[in-house]
Amino acid sequence: MSKHTLSVLVEDKPSALTRITALFSRRGFNIDSLAVVPAEERGLSEVTLVVDADDPALEQVTKQLDKLINVVSVTERGRARPEPLYGSAVG
Repeated sequence: MSKHTLSVLVEDKPSALTRITALFSRRGFNIDSLAVVPAEERGLSEVTLVVDADDPALEQVTKQLDKLINVVSVTERGRARPEPLYGSAVG
């Protein structure tokens, strides 16, 4: 397993963070770090999570994250070029 940093762009709505953390909890993931900041676009927030996971498990949880209500996109950070994993970019 290795550490992965995920950036999740979410609508700024009540319970959005609860849904995200509950998904990780249900799947048995430990969140090593969590930060939430307002996004550049009004009405959106960026949730940054650091998790320890192998690649297949990470792929599964990111697909499930993308299906959550209020999630706009999921991006893995720390690559040479950050690439959206799922979801559409908000511009």
